[in-house]
Amino acid sequence: MLYFPEKSASEGAKFALMVDEIHEYMVYVLKEHFGWHSITDPQLSTGSGHVVIRFEKDGKRMVFRVPKYGAHQLKRSMLAYRHFGALGFMPEKLYQDGKCILESFVEGAPLGSQVRDIVIADLAKSLSALHCIPACGFGPLDWGVQGHFADANAFYAAQRAPTVDRSELDLSAHNSATLNVALAQAQDVPAQLQDAPCFMAHGDLWRRNILVNQQNFKIIDWDRIGAYPVEFDLGFLFDVEFSFEQRQLFFTNYAHPVNTELLKWFANRNVLLNRGLRLEKKLEKIRAINLS
Repeated sequence: MLYFPEKSASEGAKFALMVDEIHEYMVYVLKEHFGWHSITDPQLSTGSGHVVIRFEKDGKRMVFRVPKYGAHQLKRSMLAYRHFGALGFMPEKLYQDGKCILESFVEGAPLGSQVRDIVIADLAKSLSALHCIPACGFGPLDWGVQGHFADANAFYAAQRAPTVDRSELDLSAHNSATLNVALAQAQDVPAQLQDAPCFMAHGDLWRRNILVNQQNFKIIDWDRIGAYPVEFDLGFLFDVEFSFEQRQLFFTNYAHPVNTELLKWFANRNVLLNRGLRLEKKLEKIRAINLS
């Protein structure tokens, strides 16, 4: 049996139809390509970009993903596996076609500041390998190593501007000024970003896409891989709230030069766009980024 969240009557009907279609296609894939006629413990969830069914077969947990926004998501995942699948920091891919991808389930918890130093060092080395392929344009890949947008200005002109709900907090004059500056800076694309070289980058790297299990880690959700400056990915260093010493350990093991001002700009923008953070926490993170 599949489990999915409660919806209104009309939304529920559409959602149930979508789930039925996805379930039928999953059954087809598992039968035709693997000869499997039964699985155990299937569970469905929906994220911002995928409908996901997790299940177990012969003691092994797996993930069946269907993109919400079209085949371009799967094509980017395919490019990611082509370039980086052999490096060991992606989930094991079991099957992929124009509609879905089947991967091994990754055991682990989202990256946090309690992570061991050896994982931080290995993560830095792995991202160095990811960030070594030059890319053209800017934004999610269209094909090969070509970003969808001509440059950073075109990319950010198409993005929603960061906004905050000021009613969440009784803002002091100091907090209000801090917020106004952060919002203005986040909407003003730095001139130095126009000349920053772009490389293949994950494109959606944050703590919940880096799963840690004891001394190992895997990076998941590769459908936004694109052409970006390396600092675009490295904003996760502030999302995790690493200490100064932990960030230094990372940079000691990271092979590429990093523009600190660009890194802070990306990190601040990510904080403002994070709908999961309350305003008080956003202000706390913005101060921490600017003081680092």
